[in-house]
Amino acid sequence: MDKSTTLDDPEEERADENSELVPDKENQTSAESRAESEEENTPQETTPLAKNPFVDVPRGEPAKTRPIISKVTEPLLAEEPHMRVAKRCHVGARRERNEDSSLTLVSEVGGHFAVLPFGLYIVADGMGGHSDGHVASRIASRTAAMHIIHNIYLPLLEDSDKGFKAPIQEVLEQAVQKANKAVFENDPEMDSGTTLTIALVLGRRLHVAHVGDSRLYLMANGKFEPITNDHSLVQRLQDVGQLTAEEATFYRYGHILLRAVGQADEVEVDTYMRLLPKSGKLLMCSDGLSGFVSEAEMRSILERDIPLEEMADALFRAAMDMGGFDNITAVLVDFEL
Repeated sequence: MDKSTTLDDPEEERADENSELVPDKENQTSAESRAESEEENTPQETTPLAKNPFVDVPRGEPAKTRPIISKVTEPLLAEEPHMRVAKRCHVGARRERNEDSSLTLVSEVGGHFAVLPFGLYIVADGMGGHSDGHVASRIASRTAAMHIIHNIYLPLLEDSDKGFKAPIQEVLEQAVQKANKAVFENDPEMDSGTTLTIALVLGRRLHVAHVGDSRLYLMANGKFEPITNDHSLVQRLQDVGQLTAEEATFYRYGHILLRAVGQADEVEVDTYMRLLPKSGKLLMCSDGLSGFVSEAEMRSILERDIPLEEMADALFRAAMDMGGFDNITAVLVDFEL
């Protein structure tokens, strides 16, 4: 080997390799600047906006209405007072004509100037042994109603502070006396008469005027109780202990009245007044119902969880199932006061 030939220095060789791999600082800074500039000029990618059907409406198409979602909440105020009525007044299965008469009037006035709930309920049962019992019951019920409406209801509607001045019990007794006189003087040659039971609900007060053996019951707080007392011979015998309740059911003279409207120029009237509970039921009926259907069965019907109209039908059917021997009247009132 020629000794003049020389080998490359290993250190120089490594330096040359590093110079090819690592760019100089000046070139590196310039490249970074260009990259940043390109990033700034490149637009950022964004999520496209969803189409709004309430704003982006194509021309010619109707705009949509944004739905209103409301949350069911408890009422701010308690339910308004109300009285619901179901009535049956039927000839029955054996009589040729209906000698019962009934009348119902319910008024509920709302608003800022509200009026007390008003309910007027009347049942009159013409005396079957008299030729004009149906006429007597019609005259008595309507005469009494007109007097009460004129002296109590209409003054309630007047736009003044006067209202009615006479005590309600006095007005009801006057109504019965006017009805009595109207029946008594209708035809002096005819011996006619009728029962007459009036219930007036004003606010939470129950006012009653009563003559005869039609009845008024109150169903409330788990109790079913009679409000009126019968003015009949059978009831008098029970009061003095000569008849039991069971014997009275089959007593042959149970239809005889000791007091009735239209039998004389004046009549003695029973009046009652009591505060009603906030909720309950009233049942007013002629003896075509109460004389044949027991109080236990009537109570059982009123305790059923059925609509009021079906309840009235059930009372009527119960009387018909017993033979329907008399005219059948039932006025049923469901109240929330």
